[in-house]
Amino acid sequence: MKFLEYILNGFSRVLSVDTEYLSDSTGTIPQRVLCLVFKDIKTNEIFRYWVYDQKQIPHFFDYENVLLISFNAVAEHGSFLNLLHGQPKNMFDCFVENKCLYGPFLAKNKTGLIDTCSRYNIPTISKEQKERELDVILRRNEHAGKPFEYDLKEQQRILDYCQTDVEENAKLFIAQVNDIEEKNNLKTEEDFNNKLWEICFRGYSQGSIAKIERNGIPGDLKLINDFREYWALVKNTIITRHNKKLNVYTEENKLNKKLFNKLVLKCGLGNKWPLLKSGDFTSKDEVVKRFEEDAPLIKEFRQLNKLNNLTRLGFFTPSEDGRMRCSLRGFGSITSRSQPSSSKNPLGAGKWARNFIKPGWGHELFYLDYKAQEPAIQGYLSGDKKLIENYGTPDLYITTAQQLGIINDPNATKETHKIQRKVVKDLFLANTYGMGEKELSKRLGCSRIKGRDYLRRFKELYSVYFKVRDSWINGSAITGHLRSPLGWQRWILGNKKWKDGKRVSITNQLKNFIIQTTGADILRKACQKLLDNHIKIVSTLHDAILIEVFRNDLETKDKAKSLMELAAKEVVGGIIKVDEERISSNWTQDKKHQEIFNEIFREIENYKNNKGTNDQTLRVLSTE
Repeated sequence: MKFLEYILNGFSRVLSVDTEYLSDSTGTIPQRVLCLVFKDIKTNEIFRYWVYDQKQIPHFFDYENVLLISFNAVAEHGSFLNLLHGQPKNMFDCFVENKCLYGPFLAKNKTGLIDTCSRYNIPTISKEQKERELDVILRRNEHAGKPFEYDLKEQQRILDYCQTDVEENAKLFIAQVNDIEEKNNLKTEEDFNNKLWEICFRGYSQGSIAKIERNGIPGDLKLINDFREYWALVKNTIITRHNKKLNVYTEENKLNKKLFNKLVLKCGLGNKWPLLKSGDFTSKDEVVKRFEEDAPLIKEFRQLNKLNNLTRLGFFTPSEDGRMRCSLRGFGSITSRSQPSSSKNPLGAGKWARNFIKPGWGHELFYLDYKAQEPAIQGYLSGDKKLIENYGTPDLYITTAQQLGIINDPNATKETHKIQRKVVKDLFLANTYGMGEKELSKRLGCSRIKGRDYLRRFKELYSVYFKVRDSWINGSAITGHLRSPLGWQRWILGNKKWKDGKRVSITNQLKNFIIQTTGADILRKACQKLLDNHIKIVSTLHDAILIEVFRNDLETKDKAKSLMELAAKEVVGGIIKVDEERISSNWTQDKKHQEIFNEIFREIENYKNNKGTNDQTLRVLSTE
């Protein structure tokens, strides 16, 4: 039996489906579904429905017995939610499976239906024709967002376009199923069943994303509107004020490399900071972030740089219901994590921006995040008893530092031994991301000999994990891929990464692949559990979930935490602890980030007051 035959025999219907719709004002969720088109892959029957001409659209979604085939199923899940069809249980998402098969090989902006079909030599309409048809659907130049209706000719044209996508996706499904069977060497019915479960798990997760996007993030509309109106007018004043202290920007508020070099040296970080080929210190945010705790000026620079680069303010544009929305871009990264735009999602922007998040009347928010998730995953997947045992202590990093001899005080805490604790956090970071002794030594500000000694002792303490991790990487050289417990894959055979004409090792990427991917799987499973239990998720971020509950509903919060811990246990075999933060009004941040927010709005209020005075003066002068 072939995998395709196994799938077709396992469901009463296998339907390729596509929908066309008009989005809400943020372009995120279906606000008005126009049509649905299905193709039965078993019988080749086509079913076309123009939504508002049908008294009742047939419900093909017998969740137990029907498999739906879609391309980027968030859209279809969103349309079904809009039409009150519920959430299909069995979904094969050709977009996601393409990412699973070829993630590292895919060029940026080459992951759409047309490009994916091209991989399998499946004929499609041109991108230009697709754009023309979308213009008809959106009526971009004619109505400017106002309500309108389509005549019969337009309806048929839109249905034809929708059917084209359905036909192409049906062919793509068959090609992908055969590709999956070959690449994974599927032989038995057990192989088929396990792989189909993994595929449907990912497809169902797209439904979770659709629900979260639909829920949206509640915000303080007054603050949001003030920021949208006045930020561009006060930005330069704030940047200039801080630059007097930092002295890193030109008059045009552009970063000057030589001045930035001086700032790094002034902070005493010259021996730690990575260099560019030019000899200048790199100003990449991922590097600056590493050192922001080492020097107050670096932390200030990072926040200021974020403000200076904040030009796209999409997430400050609420939907018609006053909630903030953006595409969460599920499975966006190679490790399958979501990748929402940092300029549209307040959780992904600078922490100061979280102040715009505010629960609605009678509600509260809880920010629930997994505690030290990556070390916990490392321990559970490798079976390293010492790492698992240390994770179970009140503070993994303090305990590890004591066992390494970095801390000798048995009563040490996060507050009393902050620096030593950070050394251990850096060791875990080096372990996760393949940081060598040279880079680690720079980061810690110590000699290479001392850095080498730290790494040696760390690897001896958690020797089981390092042996298992190395076996994963060595095994991938034979099998050609790595895979997470729930089936997300990193194919490496033929994957050549080049930089400046030279081949670059991907070993470091492989070291953290299974850990990060498993973390993403845990979060997906947790979201499914919470949503299936009618707990309202309004956003996610890496290893955290933001939920909305009625005020003082601590029972729901506790249930959400328990479900998150259960999700982790089902994936890795052990509990990963969940921290909580309660948000009853505007989500205030730590002192430094809160000061940024407060400064922005002090400047906005000053501008509004001065503007009002000037306007009054002009009115007086005009009457005279």
